[in-house]
Amino acid sequence: MVLPEQPARTHRGPTRGPRLVPLLALVLMVALVAAGCGSDDDEASGTTTEQAATTGPGAAATVPEIGPSDLAQAAQLLADEGLRVAVKYVPSTDPRGRILGQSRPAGTELQRGDAVSLNVSTGPSPRANVTVPDATEKTEAEGRAALEQAGFEVQTIKLPAVTPDLVVSHSPAAADRVPRGSLVILYAGG
Repeated sequence: MVLPEQPARTHRGPTRGPRLVPLLALVLMVALVAAGCGSDDDEASGTTTEQAATTGPGAAATVPEIGPSDLAQAAQLLADEGLRVAVKYVPSTDPRGRILGQSRPAGTELQRGDAVSLNVSTGPSPRANVTVPDATEKTEAEGRAALEQAGFEVQTIKLPAVTPDLVVSHSPAAADRVPRGSLVILYAGG
């Protein structure tokens, strides 16, 4: 049997469907590589994506048991958990610097970088109140010097994710009036 001759087909350009799929796949691969998905680079450098997600600002942090401690110890305990202290000096016959209470009980889940307010004893014979100078945006040494010159004791807590040697905050805050000789917690890049 002979088939009837078919008219010649006009040449049409290639359809876009078959070429579009490989192009989309290529674009997706480039995007994934650029985002670092599937890369072992993080593991080779000693840091993993999981670590970055659980230790950076906004990651979960648990308020530690402060107990009957002084401000210096409490500030370090909170810093070890990624938390800051907000100091409130209050009149008390307890020894100066003793923690009398805290705004968040031990075990409370917060985010790294959050502050826990601590009521701190001024002691049975508090000194005269003086104004806390502003030490922010100064080097750690300049901030410490300004606070010490005003008559305060200073404890520096280093923050690893902040510009090195730059004071980002302190507690009590600038312009607060607290007894001379009180401890000021200085947060600086480290």
